[in-house]
Formats: sequence, C-alpha cells, structure tokens
Amino acid sequence: MEHESRHELDAKETGRLEAFSDGVFAIAITLLVLELKVPQGPGTLGAGLIAEWPSFAAFVTSFATIGIMWLNHHRLFTLIRRVDHGLLVLNGVLLFGISAVPFPTELVARELGRAGQGLAVAVYAGLMIFIAFAFNALWRYASSPRRQPALLRLPHDAPEVVAIHEQYRLGPVGYIAAAVLSHWNATVALLLMMALALFFLLPPRERRDAGA
Repeated sequence: MEHESRHELDAKETGRLEAFSDGVFAIAITLLVLELKVPQGPGTLGAGLIAEWPSFAAFVTSFATIGIMWLNHHRLFTLIRRVDHGLLVLNGVLLFGISAVPFPTELVARELGRAGQGLAVAVYAGLMIFIAFAFNALWRYASSPRRQPALLRLPHDAPEVVAIHEQYRLGPVGYIAAAVLSHWNATVALLLMMALALFFLLPPRERRDAGA
C-alpha cells in the first residue's frame, strides 16, 4: 500500500508538471497569430496579402516548431515516471525559451526581405540553440543513472533512451549552423531550421522500428 501511494504521488506530480508545460506551449503557440495583420491602406486586398508573406512564413515556421517541441516534450514524459527539484528547474528553463518564441517570430516577419533579415534570423536561430540545449539538459538529467531512484520508466541504457540521446545531439549543431548561415543567406538558414523541425517530428529510430 505504501509503494502504491508513492507511485500515485509521483504520477500526480508528473501530471502537474505536464499540465503546466502544456499551458505554456498553448499560450506561446496562440500568441503567434497576433503577428498576422489584416492589410491596410491603398491597393487591392490580394496585393496586401502578398505583401504580408513574411508574416505568414514566420507564423507557419514557428507554429510548426512549437508544435513539434510540444510533441517531443510529450514524448519524453511518456518515459519519465517521476520528477524531482532538478527536473522542475530544467523544465522551467526550457519553458522560458518556448515562451520567448513569439518575439523572434515577429522580428523575422518584420525584417524578412529587408536589410536586417540576417540579424533577425540569427536572433531566431539563437533562441533555437538555447531551446535545443535546454531539451538536451532536461533529457540528460532525467536519463542519468545518477538519479536514484530513477526518473525514467526504462533503464538508462535502453535502446529508446539511447536513440533519443543520438537524435537530440544533432539539435544544437544544426541550429548553430543555421545561425552562422544567417549572416550569408537568411532564407537558407530559415529553410535549415524548418528541416530540423521536420527531423525532430520523426520519433527515434528504435521506436519507429518497434511500432512497425
């Protein structure tokens, strides 16, 4: 009975953390739509909508990115069975980055196609670097064998755990490359970040194979 009570308490605390995190993701993704403006001034509606294409492009990119981040966060917490103080702090650091996404989104929407587009995309990539490191820190902490009792439902060296390690390792490298590219070609840097988002949309290979 005591063991079941401890298990129920762990599940409750983990559920509270997920619920709070889901709220932050939902607010951040909703705020993105505020950057979409109805065309004003002279000219046809079609021309005005076409002129707003940077805002639409930034919205789609950030909506997809936050959505995929939420998917990955959910995926991690299907493997995490309990939380401790350190995990709460690291999750807070990750949510700090998530909540800031609307700002560089607006920056890119305003500057894309203008002289400041390289810096705007670099700021966006910089935030993505921060978030990528935060995801890695949270997962490495949760999966560390030093956490006793373990935070994961699986052994720290289980194939699923190792596959996530390998996938997440590419995040900081890819976004750093995008930040460097932004100084030469902002459009290519944005395309690279979209490709990275699609890469993280895919589950780790072991989990795909297991479900096949």
